[in-house]
Order: sequence, then C-alpha cells, then structure tokens
Amino acid sequence: MVGLIYVIIAQSLWALELILVRKFFPTQNAIFMAAMTSIIGSIFYLPFIFVIKQKFTSVEWIVLIILGLTAWFMAQVMYVKGIQLSQNAYLASVVTLTMPLLAAIMSILVLKEPITLKMVIGGVFMGIGFLIVSLR
Repeated sequence: MVGLIYVIIAQSLWALELILVRKFFPTQNAIFMAAMTSIIGSIFYLPFIFVIKQKFTSVEWIVLIILGLTAWFMAQVMYVKGIQLSQNAYLASVVTLTMPLLAAIMSILVLKEPITLKMVIGGVFMGIGFLIVSLR
C-alpha cells in the first residue's frame, strides 16, 4: 500500500511538470528544457552519491548508461516535446496512461513473461479508452 502512495505522489509531480512546461515553456527547445530539468534534478542527487558508497560491476555500469540514455535522457526530451506539441494538457496526460500497456508488451518481448487473460483484457480496455478520449 505504501508503494502505491509513492506512485501516486510521483504521478502528481509528473502532472505538475506537464502543467508547468505547458504554461511557462511552450516554445522552448525540448532538449534544452530536458537538460535543464535533469541538471537541476541531479543536483538533489549529488549528496547521496557521496554518502551511499555503492559499487557496480562493469555490466551494471553498461546497463546504467543505457538506462540513463533511454529512460532518462531520451524519454524526458520526448516527454517535454510531446507536452509542447499536444493539443491540450488533458490529452497529453491521458497518453501517459499507456505506460502500463507498453510495459506489458515490453515485458512479454524482453523478459519473456507469459501473456495472461488479464493483460489482454486490460490492454484492450486501455486501447479503447485511449481512442475514445483522443477522438473527442
């Protein structure tokens, strides 16, 4: 239950990002915006890097680099650009709800997780819901 509260807080903060970018930075360069928010956000991580002495293997470093490039850098740039170009903030926020469907598809392809009836039904409902909302 505590994990869900953290996820709800994170989603609320990402919703705030959507509103702030759309209101105050609608025409700024998306790469610049992503870079600035990442740099400013990283400043808050710095103390923990020096306090927590974490060791990584070379394979873990490679995975961290890939994770930083894709899940942090490229995703943030695409997210900011998507917010700027979307028709409205509501539609942009609804599109972010497709993440569970995309995560399920990737887990099937990459992690070889089994396809369940719940996954299929949930995916169909998500797809239909997304289409209904985007056609309004």
